[in-house]
Amino acid sequence: MSGVKLEWKSAEVNDAKLTVALKGEVPKGWKGSFERTVTLLGDGEWGAVKLKKRSVEVSDVPPGAEDKLRHHLEAIVAQANAAHEPDEDQDGEPGTEESEGPDAEMTGRFRAFAEDGDESEAEGA
Repeated sequence: MSGVKLEWKSAEVNDAKLTVALKGEVPKGWKGSFERTVTLLGDGEWGAVKLKKRSVEVSDVPPGAEDKLRHHLEAIVAQANAAHEPDEDQDGEPGTEESEGPDAEMTGRFRAFAEDGDESEAEGA
């Protein structure tokens, strides 16, 4: 499952408000996962992060925050995707079926880094 991704080529800033389209199938419940992750990660140097239909909007984006904000948004989307991976991906991992709350969500975010690391290792091999 490839999950939802930010379509950065669609990014546009108007009056310090960033809008980035989403691509991919948005599964049921994904919006809730996105919003919980926004709450967990907290605010940065910018304003509110909101999901609007098929895009992400961020208000009050200051010049120079592009890299930090990109990383922040990618982390939110990765966690929302991780919360909606098929159950078979979790076979053999103790405690993942019953885990809920902030710890489980943070665990998912950290485990999502492994996907990025696996791709980097494959490219270098």
